[in-house]
Amino acid sequence: MSRIVILDKKTSNAIKAGEVIERPVSVVKELFDNAVDSGADKITVEFNNGGISLIRVSDNGIGMDREDAQNAFLIHATSKIRSIEDLSSLTSMGFRGEALPSIAACSEVEMITKQSDSEIGTKVSYADGELLDVSDSVADNGTVVTVRNLFYNTPARYKFLKKDSTEGMYICNMVEKLAVVNPHITVKLIKDGSMILTTPGTGSMIDTIYCIYGKQIASDLIPVEYSFENIRVSGFTGKPDLTRSNRSLQLFYVNERSVKCLTAQAAAEEAYRNSVMKGKFPVCFLNIYVDPSEVDCNIHPQKTEVKISNDQALFRAIYHGVQNALESLRPKQETTDELIDLLASQDQKAVTYDVQRDHDPKPSFRDLEKVSKPSQVEIRAANNILNILSGIDSVKKQEDTPEPVFTEPVIKTSEEFEKKHNSDIEILLNSKIVGALFATFIVFQSDDCVYMLDQHAAHERVLYEEFLKKAKEDKKNFVENLLIPDIVSLSSADYVFALDHKDEFKDYGFDIEAMGDREIAIRSVPSVNSIKIKPKEMFSDLLSDLKKDLPTGNNDWYLKIATAACKAAIKGRDIITTEEIKSLLKSMLTLDDPYHCPHGRPTFIKLTETDIDKMFKRIV
Repeated sequence: MSRIVILDKKTSNAIKAGEVIERPVSVVKELFDNAVDSGADKITVEFNNGGISLIRVSDNGIGMDREDAQNAFLIHATSKIRSIEDLSSLTSMGFRGEALPSIAACSEVEMITKQSDSEIGTKVSYADGELLDVSDSVADNGTVVTVRNLFYNTPARYKFLKKDSTEGMYICNMVEKLAVVNPHITVKLIKDGSMILTTPGTGSMIDTIYCIYGKQIASDLIPVEYSFENIRVSGFTGKPDLTRSNRSLQLFYVNERSVKCLTAQAAAEEAYRNSVMKGKFPVCFLNIYVDPSEVDCNIHPQKTEVKISNDQALFRAIYHGVQNALESLRPKQETTDELIDLLASQDQKAVTYDVQRDHDPKPSFRDLEKVSKPSQVEIRAANNILNILSGIDSVKKQEDTPEPVFTEPVIKTSEEFEKKHNSDIEILLNSKIVGALFATFIVFQSDDCVYMLDQHAAHERVLYEEFLKKAKEDKKNFVENLLIPDIVSLSSADYVFALDHKDEFKDYGFDIEAMGDREIAIRSVPSVNSIKIKPKEMFSDLLSDLKKDLPTGNNDWYLKIATAACKAAIKGRDIITTEEIKSLLKSMLTLDDPYHCPHGRPTFIKLTETDIDKMFKRIV
């Protein structure tokens, strides 16, 4: 008996649907692409219950006649290509003819479409992959596709969907991405009957970014325009201070198709290597234009990935494009000899303020070599002067320093403290402060050891444990009401997420209220006396973390917010005084774990005299 059989149509369609339609956002992406290909300049996306009960995409494009409307639901029926040779010259978003039949196989679908030269439109209805009806219909020019009860007939796929709020967030994120790369289209997004986004359709990408992500982000972007070989990069990239805790605002497009591109991501981040601190990610909106014959759009069922034949040229185009944009922000550098003379003659405090407090990048000698041809010794000398001066100044007391970063803790003298008290921290308190490396790592010398303390990691641990203790022991005073609420403008995805989890935020200290026009008012924040936070910054960081990895239990929410509070810790390259260093060490004496920051990194390292002797091969 034969073991190989031909699957029935219903089963094969369900399999095909599973490849193309993974979740509600997949439906939105496919229908939006079709609307773009129709030549529309107005597209409306509407969804209810995270897109599970309803998705409707409307456009004012060219529409279809009755024959095309029926054929559109047939597998591999497409107007975009005619033969395999056409795959090498694709300029449209959709092309395989899988979207509508795949959607129809796992939902109830109704399409109403009309061409401008027709008096009446056509309605086509499908359910469970079967045609139900074809009839005349009153319609506006263009096409409206309505999808209801997604995955109602495929419970295996349905059970893997996330909460409605999470699925809705995915849809909002996708619509935002698609709107950015289609600035000539007015895009409207409606969630559960409420309009949450409208883009202007002016043809300007920066106008669209402003509308979606707000004034703050738009004003911190700089234009990118660069060509290398047959690749052109165009768009915007963020100033070095415009960063996020994840890559959610790194948007890449290939020939106006939103894609995941690891090469592009790596190139952009490499351009920021010396400008952005570790753990932070730059923001960019970059469109990569490549000859269609050099791009394979057919490597992923959902067309979210593409392959470009010349990865090296792509990397260089993006790297140099972003780097040139960043260079435009930097003032003209002095020559090496002039810089050394300047450092030698200037007051130490003034030099340290210019280099460290303003966070200007260290002078780049790459371009200076063309002018003065300095030796490597001269280059190292200049760098050494900068490091030495920053180390000296960052640890000396400054009378005009504003309010200290740390408040003096009350040191316990109980038996419990004695058990927790740490000899290494005590040694640090009694050690000589030698200086600071890169205004980040404080160097101490004891009789036979050298310690290097990471000021950010140490302070972060202090705030973390203080936050947890305060929240557990004094829930009533855990919340600080703001005298004047902070108003935060959010993208549609962030706005939806925040309101869908409003109760959870309130349980853990954030009282937020919708203000309309994608703005929320922060009325209270979790607080501990020594934590001086900026509510907007803390809330934005927390939102990014939660969207990336939504907690599953109350304790997880609690720890996420505690970690967000710790972002109020002093940063690397922040200048602190000797008194503040000692206050930090005294606070560390009271910790359950003074050795690690909340993320597990060491707060300090210790090198004995023997360790150093071994490094220099003085002993074996």
